[in-house]
Amino acid sequence: MFAIAIKSIIARRARILLTAVAVIAGTSFLSGTFIFSDTINQTFNNLFTEVFKDVDSYVRSTNVIEADFGDDQRERVSLDLAEKIAQVDGVADAQSFIQGSATVIKADGKPLESTGPPAFGGTINSGKLSPWKIAQGRVPAGPNEVAFDKSTADKAGYKLNDTVKVASQAGSREFTLVGIVRYGGVNSPGGAQWALFDTATASDFVAKPGLADAVLVTGDGSVDDATLSARIAAKLGPDFEALTGAEITKETQSDIATATKFITIFLTVFSLIALAVGIFVIYNVFSVTAAQRQRENALLRAIGASRRQVTAAMLLEAFMVGVVGSLLGLLAGVGISKGLQSLFSAIGIDIPLKGLVLSTRTIVVTLIAGLLATMIAGILPALRSGRVLPIAAMRETALENRGPSRSRIVAAILLAAVGALEIAAVVSGARSALLGLAVVQIFVAVLLLGPLMAAPMARFLGKPIAKTRGLTGAMASQNVARNPKRTARTAAPVLIGVALVTGASVFAASIKTQINDVVGQQFVGDYVIQAGGGGPGALGMSPSLLVDLRLPEVEVATGLGFTGLAVGPDKSTELVTTVDPATASKLLDVSFVQGSFADLTPDGVLVSKTTATKQDLALGSPLDIQTVEGTRLALTVQGIYEKDEILGKFTVDQSILSQTTGPGGIAFVFIQAAKGVSDSDFRAAVEPVVKSTGIGKLQSRSEFIKEASGQINQILGLIYGLLALSIIIAIFGIVLTLLLSVYERRRETGLLRAVGMTRSQVRQTVRWESVITSVYGAIVGVVLGLVVGYVIVLSLRSQGFKSFSVPVPTIISILIIAIVVGVLAAVVPARRATKTDILAAIATT
Repeated sequence: MFAIAIKSIIARRARILLTAVAVIAGTSFLSGTFIFSDTINQTFNNLFTEVFKDVDSYVRSTNVIEADFGDDQRERVSLDLAEKIAQVDGVADAQSFIQGSATVIKADGKPLESTGPPAFGGTINSGKLSPWKIAQGRVPAGPNEVAFDKSTADKAGYKLNDTVKVASQAGSREFTLVGIVRYGGVNSPGGAQWALFDTATASDFVAKPGLADAVLVTGDGSVDDATLSARIAAKLGPDFEALTGAEITKETQSDIATATKFITIFLTVFSLIALAVGIFVIYNVFSVTAAQRQRENALLRAIGASRRQVTAAMLLEAFMVGVVGSLLGLLAGVGISKGLQSLFSAIGIDIPLKGLVLSTRTIVVTLIAGLLATMIAGILPALRSGRVLPIAAMRETALENRGPSRSRIVAAILLAAVGALEIAAVVSGARSALLGLAVVQIFVAVLLLGPLMAAPMARFLGKPIAKTRGLTGAMASQNVARNPKRTARTAAPVLIGVALVTGASVFAASIKTQINDVVGQQFVGDYVIQAGGGGPGALGMSPSLLVDLRLPEVEVATGLGFTGLAVGPDKSTELVTTVDPATASKLLDVSFVQGSFADLTPDGVLVSKTTATKQDLALGSPLDIQTVEGTRLALTVQGIYEKDEILGKFTVDQSILSQTTGPGGIAFVFIQAAKGVSDSDFRAAVEPVVKSTGIGKLQSRSEFIKEASGQINQILGLIYGLLALSIIIAIFGIVLTLLLSVYERRRETGLLRAVGMTRSQVRQTVRWESVITSVYGAIVGVVLGLVVGYVIVLSLRSQGFKSFSVPVPTIISILIIAIVVGVLAAVVPARRATKTDILAAIATT
């Protein structure tokens, strides 16, 4: 029996390869993701091992506010700490190390923008403690000199001795470019921008005067790293920690791994979606194959083969599909990883990859995922093959069971009901993890009900085609409707892909509407100046900008900043908004329930209504806030506001920034133009002020909203691109099913040709079958996507998300694409159908 199974596989090797395409698509992206991630991690691991190889101890403060994604804020240390450490026995050299946000300004006055990598300013250091190597020029010295990494200098178009402008939270300043450097063996680490200064200048311009981030130490070789670090820690006391070179290397490598983990998870999710779609394609092909080989399997049973042997033969075929698909997918993953590297380079992230890392983990996971997906898809058709009775060998034809079973319908109803209950629970405050489970259950319920919907939908969609195309349209509709199970399975990949695209589009459109509503309702001004970001560590604009905006053309301007602080008794890290109460009240309407901006003092805090309810806070309640230095600020709740989309959970007086060394520039400046001032006059007066900052961007209210929406479109475009994998797999699924259907109906086609049907009519019939199937999947997918999108929006209402928007143009585009997909998928099967030999087909038994 094993020999027969092998011969059967060899005889159908073309089908094996075509079916394996669904596995290849999913596994190639999965292996490519792992190869790319492992290569990044190993590259940076090697890089930082090299960077810290001469650092024997890394000294820093123990006061830290931990945040998500490694964006921690740590207290800075005094510059004279390096001198104190240098006196410890065993220390050969100790140098202050500074790293903060700084942006290089191009000659045209615009910041050097880069998608993804951050922009830093810091110390260049010297000797063994510097990872920088001079490529041109010399090391900067004095308050007016700077060095750039080679990548930044090239992108900005600067050369040695040019006068350059650099912006930091201290403002903008001009320097002379005296050095161009490389980081180890690359032009820039990870594509980041670097502006490098001597220690005093970096402290004054990048950090805060007299402060550094850490101290780098190298020993004289008399003791090992651990002993040296212990001596330093003992001398400095509990406010400081001294890590060995190995420890800071490992920590930095771990931070890089954490930063890239999100990319890995994001790409892996789409790989698994592609595999899930592939399962439906493989399942459909195996189901049709099992039906077509029903007589063949019955003959095997009649001559002595057992159920187990017939089932095993079918599973062996599935196993071969999984092996071939997984191996080819693993090899294709190398190309995918190269493509990902090129993609990141194209958007400005220069990842210095050295070779590709193909780990055992990648090989094992890829092969297991591909095999598991294929075996899951093949097990039910294999079991059905084994159940065929020997008497079926006497039948002229054998068709698969077409009607939906009662158990399938009951299971679908139960899954939908449980999913609805889980959604209701999430809306009522249950954990959001239930939402993902509910969505999956709804998807499964719709797929189970597919055979029940397929026949009526096929007849409905076929009516206009039958009216316009006559006989070919009517036959196509009947062919699709007469086997609803097969139709539902064939349309399933299209349905899943379209549902995910529609759901993402609905959510994106709702976010855009929400942004429009928030800006329209809460910001009552005319213009916005925004910096590059507002999170902890991000580069904000200098408060001096607000002084410079005291112009006749400006009625009022207010700045919003953000800084990370530890809030409440559990010291949870929160992004706290900083405002000037006097001007904020004139430009922001956040619907105060109690108190107002006027009530906010340096000793108080404003809290959103949602947060106040969750934390049982009321007007006059005490609320402790701790700075990065560990300073405890006993504040009092002085106001509670309802609309928190702009201000967030907590808002404090901007004077609080003077009590912390942590970052906290201005992220946004909202402006009301003076009465009677035209747009051109306003811009002519304000643009030069904004340009002087180097990092600000002046926008009207509509431009601000449009840019925010554009960022959503970029994310949505990436999602569309990744989900295109599922659409491609769906096309292969339709092609394979139609090819098998054409083969199954070759006698029928021969008879039709014999009674006068033309080749053109055969092609049209197959083509319209494909279009009806594809459009059916698209329509159900759109409806399901709308439901999923609404469910997501509904579950976020407790977070203040209230807008629901249906992207009608996107939905129309999806339906048009579904028709195109149907036409394209029918090209090969239609051509194959027209080549049917009439006499041979009629003679087929």
